[in-house]
Amino acid sequence: MRVGDLSSGASKLANALKQLNIKWDIATEGWHDVRAKAFHKDNIDPLTPSVKETLDALGRLAEVLDRAIRD
Repeated sequence: MRVGDLSSGASKLANALKQLNIKWDIATEGWHDVRAKAFHKDNIDPLTPSVKETLDALGRLAEVLDRAIRD
């Protein structure tokens, strides 16, 4: 990983969110009561927009860093 490379971290974050959703789908096959819905609402739902915003920000920052390195 070179200095200023954000893509590997962003990839890990995107993959972690994907894996979380896969694991959650598996968990809800056997856990589908009120507590499961509350857990999803309180813990899983808020992560998706936050992670997507973070990935967007990392993409913009990576562009700035690439420009700075070139200059």
